[in-house]
Amino acid sequence: MATIKDVAKRAGVSISTVSYVLNNTGKISEETRQKVLRAIEELNYVPNKFAKHLKKQQYDLVALVVHEIKGPFYDALVRGIQDVLHSFGYNLLIYCTLENRRQDVDKFLRTGIVGGLLVMTPAVKNEDIVKWSKEISIVTLDRALKEKNVKSVRVDNEKGAYEVVKYLYSSGHRRIGFIKGAKDSLDAKERYKGFVRAMNELKLEIRDSDVLEGDFTEESGYSAMLEYLSSRKRKDLPTAFFCSNDEMAIGAMQALKENGLKIPDEVSIVGFDDIELASYVIPSLTTVRRPMYQLGSFAAHMLLSVIQNKEADISNVVLDVSLVIRDSTKKIGG
Repeated sequence: MATIKDVAKRAGVSISTVSYVLNNTGKISEETRQKVLRAIEELNYVPNKFAKHLKKQQYDLVALVVHEIKGPFYDALVRGIQDVLHSFGYNLLIYCTLENRRQDVDKFLRTGIVGGLLVMTPAVKNEDIVKWSKEISIVTLDRALKEKNVKSVRVDNEKGAYEVVKYLYSSGHRRIGFIKGAKDSLDAKERYKGFVRAMNELKLEIRDSDVLEGDFTEESGYSAMLEYLSSRKRKDLPTAFFCSNDEMAIGAMQALKENGLKIPDEVSIVGFDDIELASYVIPSLTTVRRPMYQLGSFAAHMLLSVIQNKEADISNVVLDVSLVIRDSTKKIGG
């Protein structure tokens, strides 16, 4: 089993720096924090301090509340959570809120069988989380609240989308289309916000007709692009499309191919998530990599820390994303 010394060596920092990151104390640069987080993930390091305290915990069940378990990125998220929980004898219960029935979560929590809650669904409102936090330890994975009792670990979706537009701009693209995700998704809203911010900063026009509606499925990306192409001439297209996730990007690519358009020679495509399939489609997909395993493992670590001491001064964590450039994009205009 990896030790804190191993983490420090892998990250190229001191043991005390690793300790600062684990305890969210001290003044640590974001770059250093990310190095330590990556080292912890790579080594699957589990802080010893948790084991001593959690043996006394009477509950051995943690619930993950999600909208639905659908999409490749959930596999890594759940693995990250389970690997940490199982190392302390905790079990994971996954509770889906497909029909926005958050009142069912209320009933479920009143059974008293759950020792902690991980929340990643727009179906659960902020006021519900605040209410539940008075009775149970909670960590959110899709938002940050000002409530002291609610801690969060989340991915910087807005920054990821912002960086995509900056990259496309640096590659010569000036007309960039966008395919939105599910309307009620916080991730989708953050990504669109990042897209808009970058477009405005670069003084690029956002054409309403070039912003398409999707729902994060491959089918929606395919249908949205197919309908869009049916009303456009070949010469009246964006030189690039940014899709809110990889599945929609793959669907959009299929629609473009069926219409005889070459990727990336005529239209560049960018996705978001870096699912496993992204590197195997033809052309391979340029995308934004979300550290989903890391998100899950850090959320679990944080939740166990809160269970140990609900009054602990634990800072919220924002995990960085990275742009993965593959063959679906190209530079244009010389």
